[in-house]
Amino acid sequence: MRLVEGIQANSFLVIVGAGPVGLMLSTCLARLGYRIKHVDNRAEPTPTGRADGIQPRSLDLLRNMGLKSAIMAHKPARVYEVAFWDPAGDSKGIVRTGTWASCPAFIDARYPFTTLLHQGLIERVFISDLVKNGVKVQRPWKISGFKSDEAENPEYPVEVHLEHVDGTEREMVRAKYLFGGEGARSFVRERLGIGITHKDPIAHVWGVMDGVVKTDFPDIKVSPRIIFWPVSSRRQN
Repeated sequence: MRLVEGIQANSFLVIVGAGPVGLMLSTCLARLGYRIKHVDNRAEPTPTGRADGIQPRSLDLLRNMGLKSAIMAHKPARVYEVAFWDPAGDSKGIVRTGTWASCPAFIDARYPFTTLLHQGLIERVFISDLVKNGVKVQRPWKISGFKSDEAENPEYPVEVHLEHVDGTEREMVRAKYLFGGEGARSFVRERLGIGITHKDPIAHVWGVMDGVVKTDFPDIKVSPRIIFWPVSSRRQN
């Protein structure tokens, strides 16, 4: 195995992680003509559903960017209302405990619904726009280190070390800024000692099913949220 090392041209920004957050930033800056180095450690966009919901205000933003039509071309689900179901006390089964509009009236949004679309398809919409503006996500590459020294290089103070995931190639890039959009397991955030804080403890574990369901459940078209308490909790109550 031959190791290839190189020094790339200076970039305005190095973006690590090609999920929706990193791609949104890259798309906006690429349209403004900034030189971007964008890497992701996956060989392809997200293969399975993850953060598949696009909120009403986000859809407004995508429309302003001219990307809404590309999103809607995939015929995503439109959720206007959410129904909540809980265990039915001492009896068996579950009962509806409330409903909530996906876009309450006090939110000034053009589209009163949440859009549900496979995250991989959302990513591809951004990637297609990036290509039009001369930016290609470099895959599968990861960040291996970085440091910042304004005294050494005030114009491009951030030195970023990147490498192919199989270790065959390495690059060093100098940039004005480094952005970590890697999600929960962020190398950048970990190296900077920035922890993740939560406003409230996680009370429930969520599960989402993607498929065609044959059922007589009354709220199947309303995006139901069904809460199942652990067996041990039900016994105590």
